[in-house]
Amino acid sequence: MKTFTFIALGVVIGLGAVPRGDAAVQYNRGNDRGRGDQICVYKDINYFGAEQCYRAGDEINNLGAQNNSISSIRVYGGGTVTVYEKTAFGGHSAQFTSDVPDLGKRMMSGNTGWSDRIESLRIGGTPVNDRNNNDRNNNDRNNNDRNNNDRNNSGVFRGNQPQQPRDGICVYDRPNYGGRSQCWNQGENISNIARQGDWNGQISSIRLFGNRTVAMVYQDPNYRGESMTVTRDIPDLAAIRGRIRGNGNGNGNGNGNGRGRGNDRDFENWDRQISSVQVQAQRQVR
Repeated sequence: MKTFTFIALGVVIGLGAVPRGDAAVQYNRGNDRGRGDQICVYKDINYFGAEQCYRAGDEINNLGAQNNSISSIRVYGGGTVTVYEKTAFGGHSAQFTSDVPDLGKRMMSGNTGWSDRIESLRIGGTPVNDRNNNDRNNNDRNNNDRNNNDRNNSGVFRGNQPQQPRDGICVYDRPNYGGRSQCWNQGENISNIARQGDWNGQISSIRLFGNRTVAMVYQDPNYRGESMTVTRDIPDLAAIRGRIRGNGNGNGNGNGNGRGRGNDRDFENWDRQISSVQVQAQRQVR
């Protein structure tokens, strides 16, 4: 179990004086409505350390590198999580329906707490995009492979992830800002996101931070291929139309989330299509 020690009472008082806006960035509770039913687990107590999030319906029978490494849980919406002591949903189990800041205080057996004792889990609740699942499964050629990877949890805890940027973007590998995430600040240009945590073709939602942040996203590495300007949050890139047939002058979508341009390469939507990114500050109109 991981703990944090405050050296002096003055530190505690100082932290209590931090403005509410900073606290919202730390815990990201201001945007809970967009998350739907979701569970996030953390390597340290009080929702610190590396984070991994899961959607309603996920069943992870082997947490892999995360085995015996979870110390706190945050619950969003009507989500629930059933945790298991062993892989393949074996051993002792417990269900949590609300935030758990310290799993060491939730007893598994006798005087043994749940901190660093979880090896598999099941997520309950109602997916936000449940009504669109059938259509999306038909259109997504890689969905079955992706679901299999989710169940085996081939990913690992993101090592002490940075705070959400003051001015920049965060990308997520699931709709509604769920799953793995990666953030970049204004001014950063990523010519090949495959080199940053194997993100190539993995982005399903985008969130912008700061009043002037815009992002240029590209279908191919080195800022090539079809492109789109992102000027506001996109909870589901599958809703942003791609190019079926075109001459390079088409729009990326029809609802104001982005404007696109590109080549003759066909694709139905922007879900898991992004390979390079430029994060910029929007020019001010004088």
